[in-house]
Amino acid sequence: MKALNYKDVVRSYCRFSEYMVYLVATTLLCIGLFLKTSSIEISAIKEKTGDSDRIFNEQISFCDDFTVIFETYRSLETAMTTNPEFFMNSIATKKLETGNKIQTLPDKDVLTHQHLLSQMDGLLRTRDSISVMKRTEDIARADLIRCNEENRNITRRLSLGRLSYDKK
Repeated sequence: MKALNYKDVVRSYCRFSEYMVYLVATTLLCIGLFLKTSSIEISAIKEKTGDSDRIFNEQISFCDDFTVIFETYRSLETAMTTNPEFFMNSIATKKLETGNKIQTLPDKDVLTHQHLLSQMDGLLRTRDSISVMKRTEDIARADLIRCNEENRNITRRLSLGRLSYDKK
């Protein structure tokens, strides 16, 4: 014995099955597209990260190069008995190498380094001027101390009444 609405029930089951297949297929398609999109995005992120890491490492290398230049310059300043031509040649060579390496990267990544390299001559001249002024100040200070000591000695001799000029 069949129900009176048997055909309607079967049609409803068929329609439900069709909708269920459609929804499952749509869900699987959405999940597949999501996974594909995320894998593309992850590869793009890895590529950008790789570029950023490479640029960061290059920038750190430039900073190290500038440190070497300034340390070489400082060693020229502190060791007066050294060969200044050798140090200046070394500084000029390192500046040229650093300038050539800086030109290999895009300008937007090395703006600070380019500016520092372009202003380095002024910085080194200023440092030279400060060093010369410091040496001049040290000489003037030593002369002042020597003059004060001589003045004390002469004043002591005068106060004791034994003024004599020693010829050395």
